[in-house]
Amino acid sequence: MRLGARTKGAAMLCALWASAGLVGCHPESTAPVQEDAVHGENGHVHHHAAPHGGTLVALGEHVAHIELVLEPEEGYLTAYVLDGEAEHAVRIAARNISVEISIEGKPSQTLDLFAVSNPLTGETEGDTSEFSGQSDALKGLARFSGSVGKVTVRGIDFDGVAFSYPEGNEE
Repeated sequence: MRLGARTKGAAMLCALWASAGLVGCHPESTAPVQEDAVHGENGHVHHHAAPHGGTLVALGEHVAHIELVLEPEEGYLTAYVLDGEAEHAVRIAARNISVEISIEGKPSQTLDLFAVSNPLTGETEGDTSEFSGQSDALKGLARFSGSVGKVTVRGIDFDGVAFSYPEGNEE
């Protein structure tokens, strides 16, 4: 099979980028890597970007992530369930996700994030990747800590996964 000059040039450019270490997990991506979460494994560094600009909470090692997005003006917290690379939505059968929130100097509280239906994607309560809830305690906050209550993603149960906002839980 013959490759045209344009295809050869693109292949050479990709090889050059890869050898220079300029490409993250996915060399086909031309977007800059946002280093929201970085971790190494066997000498290979993974860069996970939060697609909604939030905080990533890892569930297991490369099983899944929950991205938390806080709207501090109104105290809304939205959770997006994502795959292990934090790139694609993962629908789960839950109707809600509970998040234990700890704010310095105040007693901890549980916030239930309820399933969000989306007619454009076909997501429904009990088959969605998005959950949202509101708490006046979150209004005006920039930092808090917490843990994600029991959630089942891809057949694996997770419970009490701790995080700090806005740092997340990946190192």
